[in-house]
Amino acid sequence: MPTCRHCSSTYPREQFIHGNGPKTQMCVRCGVDQGLVSKEDAANMFDSGLGSARLQIIARRYSIFLYIPLLWTLWIMVLRDVQPWGLYFLLVLLAMTLLTPVWFIYRGGQYSGDLARLTPPYERPEGH
Repeated sequence: MPTCRHCSSTYPREQFIHGNGPKTQMCVRCGVDQGLVSKEDAANMFDSGLGSARLQIIARRYSIFLYIPLLWTLWIMVLRDVQPWGLYFLLVLLAMTLLTPVWFIYRGGQYSGDLARLTPPYERPEGH
């Protein structure tokens, strides 16, 4: 994937301005910040609402990998010695831990579809 010569970030080809001279190898965000292209010409740049919606989808997908270690820590520190709720919580926690990868893979299609729905349309110019 190409790298922006201004911010040194790596993006897919769709996130770059097309042209020669100062526009060469510059991402859309840097192009708008530098004044080389207007926001209307940068249709593939995410506005704040769209970026927030995409971040929400990503956070929803990966949040389970934050909650599982947190719940294990809670069980180890607090609930391990509480009878019978410590045992019940352990069984639920084991089931969640084992089913998380299956659920992650199973919901991958919906995740891809949601991100595709929130991706602006892009028409690739000739030669790119």
